[in-house]
Order: sequence, then structure tokens, then C-alpha cells
Amino acid sequence: MTMPSLATIAKLVALVLLIGLALSTPGFLSRPSLTALANAMSLVGCVALAMTFVTIGGNIMSFSLGATASVAGIVFMAMLGHGFLAAALAAVLAGTVITALQGSIIGALRANPIIVSLAAYALLIGLTQIIVGPKMDAPNLDYQFLKGRLGGIPVSFLVFAALTVLAQLIVTFTRFGHELMLVGSNARAAEAAGIHVSRVTVIAYALAGVLSGIGGILIAARFGSADMQTARGFEYTAIAAVLIGGTAIGGGRGSMVQSFLGMAAIVVINALVLLQGFSMEFQRLTVGLAVLAVVILQGLGRRN
Repeated sequence: MTMPSLATIAKLVALVLLIGLALSTPGFLSRPSLTALANAMSLVGCVALAMTFVTIGGNIMSFSLGATASVAGIVFMAMLGHGFLAAALAAVLAGTVITALQGSIIGALRANPIIVSLAAYALLIGLTQIIVGPKMDAPNLDYQFLKGRLGGIPVSFLVFAALTVLAQLIVTFTRFGHELMLVGSNARAAEAAGIHVSRVTVIAYALAGVLSGIGGILIAARFGSADMQTARGFEYTAIAAVLIGGTAIGGGRGSMVQSFLGMAAIVVINALVLLQGFSMEFQRLTVGLAVLAVVILQGLGRRN
């Protein structure tokens, strides 16, 4: 009988402790609290799913996905005068183009993905501020349904859950998903096996852009406006969700469902910290310690 790994045991212990703390915290299971958790998950969760495509493909992470979501939100608000569908398509297209271009540079030139994403982040911030200005509002109320509920569940959360299922199906059952795992595990071996690594990288980044674009729409609809600060810092939370969920930082292993659960763990931790009376700084400390623990456990797992 195979003994469970140290990482598996640590995850189970952490899960039991988290559930126990949640059940023992007054107000955590109240309807307003659970609704707030669902909304929080959906807003950052789309960026976390986007980050998962990047990480599984062996490109570690992207620091421009939050900015991409912000740009998509701005495009969505700017295009609402042409109708909701046109605005949504324009926003998703903007996100896709932004990230696909990064994927093309990384795939074709073997450029460092982190450096490329940092450059993209700076360019997006600068160009958007020059072209658009500080903020974009829209009087059009076509997006209000995204702030509503269906069967008591926030629509934004249902969108996030549906995207998780769709993205997981892509990773699990498509040729691209299989190739993405192989490229993330060993890009040189994948190329030697006849896989077009550059093409896989571009597709992964393009899908990340689609998800970031949808996330930008949800964020803009939630706040009724959009600017480059709207999704600021989302990429860091997304990275934390991906790693806490168990996706390998070196690529080649992970899933969208894991990132969904990682996102759930983060919002639960943040909610418990606030309900226990601690500050937001303590939230960041707790999540940071969780990510550090995951990275250490992954490192120990590779050594063993």
C-alpha cells in the first residue's frame, strides 16, 4: 500500500483546520457572508483560471493578467453604447489579442515569460492612461443582470463555475490540453516529439486572455465603472490560488478545478481573518505564508 506524500498529508491537515475554523466562526455561514464569498471568488477567479493555462504550460506566471482584465473592462464600458453583446465581444477580443501577442513573443523568441509580462504590464498601464484617461463610466444598464442572482446564487459566480468546467474540459479532453501538459513538463522533449511548442504557447496565452477578458467584464459590471486600478493586484491573488490549489509552479501538472478550490481557500481565509477581527495586512500575511508553504512542499516533493 502506497503511503500518502508529505504534501498530501499537509493539504489534508490544512483543509481540516480551515473547515473547523470556518464552522466555529460566528457569522461565516450566514447568507450575506456566503454571497460575498461567491462574488469575491468570481471576480478574481477568472484571472486565476487564466493564470492556470500559463502555469501549466511551463511559463510560471504572468504579471499582466490583472492589467489585461482592467483593459477589457474599460473596452466593455466604452462599447456599451453599441449593445451588451458587442461590448462583451470587444472586451474578450481585446484580452485575447493582448495575451496572444505576449504568447507569440515568448513562443517564437523563447523570451523570459516573466520579463515579457512585466513589460506588457507597464505598456498597458501607460498606453491606457494616455489614450483613455483615468476612468471609464457607462450609463448603459444592460450589464446589471451580471450583478443579480439566479436561484439565490450570484450570476457572476455561476459564470465563473461554468468557465471552470469548460476550461477543465479543454485541459482534460482536447489534444491541445494534452500537448499543454507535455510542453509544461518538458518543452524540449515535447518539441522532439513533434509538438509545435510555439503554437501551444500562443493558444495557452490566448485562452488566458479570453478568461481575463471575461473577468474584466464581471469586474466592470460589479463596480459600474472601469479603470486601470480596477483589477490591480488580481494577478498576485490569482498566482496564490493556482499554487495553493496544487498546480506545479514548474508546469506540466495541475487543473482548473484545483485553481477553483485554491481560490475558494483564499477567499475563505480572507473572510475568516476579517471575521476574527484582524486587519487586511494579516490577510496578506496569511495567504503569503500559505503560498510559501506550498512552494516548499512542492520543492520537497521534487527532491523525493
